[in-house]
Amino acid sequence: MASDFGLHKRGFVAPTYEEVLDSIMDDFQQRFGTDIVLTSNSNFGIIARLIAWRETLLIQELQKTYYSAYISTATESALDRIGANLDLPRKSAMPSFANIEIKTEEEYLIQAGEQFETADGVLFDLIKDVVTSKNSDGTYTGIGIVQSVDTGAYNNVLPNTITIMYNPDENVVSVTNPEKAAGGQDYEDDATYRARLIMENVAKPGPSAAGIKSALMNLSGVRQVNIVENPNAEANEYGDPPYSVHIYVLGGKEQDIAQCLVDHVAAGITMAGAKQITAQDNTGTSQPVSFDFAKDKPIYAKVQIRTNEEWNTDEGVETVKQAIADYINSLLMGQEVYLTKIYPAVYSIAGVGEANVQIGTNPNDLYDKDIATKPFEAVSCNTDNIKVTINGI
Repeated sequence: MASDFGLHKRGFVAPTYEEVLDSIMDDFQQRFGTDIVLTSNSNFGIIARLIAWRETLLIQELQKTYYSAYISTATESALDRIGANLDLPRKSAMPSFANIEIKTEEEYLIQAGEQFETADGVLFDLIKDVVTSKNSDGTYTGIGIVQSVDTGAYNNVLPNTITIMYNPDENVVSVTNPEKAAGGQDYEDDATYRARLIMENVAKPGPSAAGIKSALMNLSGVRQVNIVENPNAEANEYGDPPYSVHIYVLGGKEQDIAQCLVDHVAAGITMAGAKQITAQDNTGTSQPVSFDFAKDKPIYAKVQIRTNEEWNTDEGVETVKQAIADYINSLLMGQEVYLTKIYPAVYSIAGVGEANVQIGTNPNDLYDKDIATKPFEAVSCNTDNIKVTINGI
């Protein structure tokens, strides 16, 4: 066995199974003589291998325990405990919320518990009773709050998509959500949680750009943040006023974001943005803040593949689609979509002999060139946005 096994100046040194087995065999020969048989089918050999296997498993657990103390190497519950020490828990899967506008023929009560859905089947529950009232134009409308039945970011549906009453009511003329649903988030995986913990250590929430980003990233539903500063005496190319800060947020609730900005943005800072929300500071005074939600930029792709004998006819196409979608969805707000970085993801799949990839923001206009993005644009890609043709080159 390695002589420096255990804690060492290089970290935790763990011997391999073969090294453990060699050490045990040496011990056996020292105690029982060098003429004993240690082959895999002999009594001594079997016992040596059983001991070696158990010792290897124990050492591996000790190694995991050692590495569980560090943000960069901890996983699962160990990472949760580090986060608890920093008062920064992992984000849980959450439902989304939306305001819906209900129109009826006359004054009417829609009770809490009624369900509404999108054409894609994303289901929402009405949280509180809604009574429609008469408007100046003679129509009857009411505003209600709905919560998604399931959790996850996919429940953050676009405006004017919650248009179906699950149990149709002849008194309800129409329903819609004027704004995008917000607040829904997926369970935070280890890689995302680890990156947020590292960011927290590097830039504590505060008035600096990095600190503001760190604070916003801790909000429920917020997936990305980008900050554009304009230090010049003239408006920049995006129309931001001189000496201003324009904050773009992907996901989250606007009131939560506004409160976070009031708590962390330094006094006197000019904030740009179409969203203008007020929140109370520590003294109870209402303070206005401005920001914008990121603009979603769907990406489409067409892939032509010539396969070889290793190609999986049952799962190959979906694997290609998922690989491309994963790369695009991993990009941060404002990052360019490089075509050349898609090819390694495609060629890493068994059975792909030759491939030709085209991408674009319109399914009918795809090209073999990169896609530039602006600081406020967040690219996304669903596997349904990708068309794969086999042996089409």
